[in-house]
Amino acid sequence: MRNTFRRWWKKPAVHAPGTASQRVTWLELFYDLVFVVVIARLAHHLNAHPDAEGLRAFLLLFVPVWWVWVSGTYYNERFETYDLSFRVFVFLQMLAVAAMAATAEGGVDRTASGFALAYAAARLILTGMWFRAGWHNPPVRPVTTLYVLAFTFSVALWVTSAVLPPSPLSTALRVVGLLAELGVPLLTLPAQRRVFLGRARKLPERFGLFVLIVLGESLVGVVDGLTDAEHVTFSTLLRFLLGFMVGFGLWWVYFDNIGRREPRSEGGSLTLAVWVYLHLPFVTGVAAIGAMLAHSVEVASGVPEGAVRWILCGAFAVCYLCMAGLEGTLEPEDPPLIPSGRLVLLRVGTGAAALLVPLLPLPLSGVVAALVALHLVHMGVGVRAWFGSSNAGRTDVH
Repeated sequence: MRNTFRRWWKKPAVHAPGTASQRVTWLELFYDLVFVVVIARLAHHLNAHPDAEGLRAFLLLFVPVWWVWVSGTYYNERFETYDLSFRVFVFLQMLAVAAMAATAEGGVDRTASGFALAYAAARLILTGMWFRAGWHNPPVRPVTTLYVLAFTFSVALWVTSAVLPPSPLSTALRVVGLLAELGVPLLTLPAQRRVFLGRARKLPERFGLFVLIVLGESLVGVVDGLTDAEHVTFSTLLRFLLGFMVGFGLWWVYFDNIGRREPRSEGGSLTLAVWVYLHLPFVTGVAAIGAMLAHSVEVASGVPEGAVRWILCGAFAVCYLCMAGLEGTLEPEDPPLIPSGRLVLLRVGTGAAALLVPLLPLPLSGVVAALVALHLVHMGVGVRAWFGSSNAGRTDVH
């Protein structure tokens, strides 16, 4: 009877190098769907409030959403089991994230308490999972114990903030709790190198899937812009095309250069940590771009066009600067399609150029066209390098 129980309620065990499946499971894909919902709600709120206050609210809410996803994904990377217990924990996480989605649009004011409690619930479930992993795997306790302590501290702060009215104090409590959670993995890097010997198995694919989720908001944005247009003219369709190309260009540049490569094994946990954390501003920028693209098709009355321009171009610049940083965290290609140093300079230059675009005397459609032109530079350089290499015509690489 005990053996039967252990088959469907397994103890979490550290994945040994090369022993665990590298395929993303159907459960993980289903789990990601609830994040589609919460990110869509946050993007919708930013779209409706494209100003400094709306951007502040978006950042305060998007970061904890991303961190819940990363925490669950990293736990799966190290301790995923294929049994009933894992499904139960994933189900509970999805319930908590669904509650975050339901309270996301007013998450800094009218539904701030609900969002804080939902986030605390999600963190509490993940804290229990990390505690359970350490309980059954004593060698990993130098990592899991610090995780549990920091996460519990953060949960306490978020719960406390939920009983307070929305104020600078309640916001400060959440920020301090979140910073504690974001910082504790960096404190455990030496221990992680000792206890987690296997390379990242599924992280590159999992992060690529999350990037696709936020890129989906760019498609939603331009479609919403076209739907809301009072009169569909040739000019409207042209703006729709340009907005669509902004999202498509982000997909092209990221997955041609970043998404298809793995984090460097040299450098170990530190390199992996830099790779993970650089994805936070990147996906935040992608989501913000998606929220602004509806206005690139049709600017609604009362919307501050100047703020839309700056948020759109600032987010675009952040994406390219993050991709420049990510280049140093990836396994080098032999031979490289494009020298790494040249790519970094090109991306940094693109980010700087994007920040200058709002200063030009252009209508919003011209701003979007300028961003598309910056994409085309990278796309052209990449295509030329690809078809000038030995990879041309191969179907086993992309």
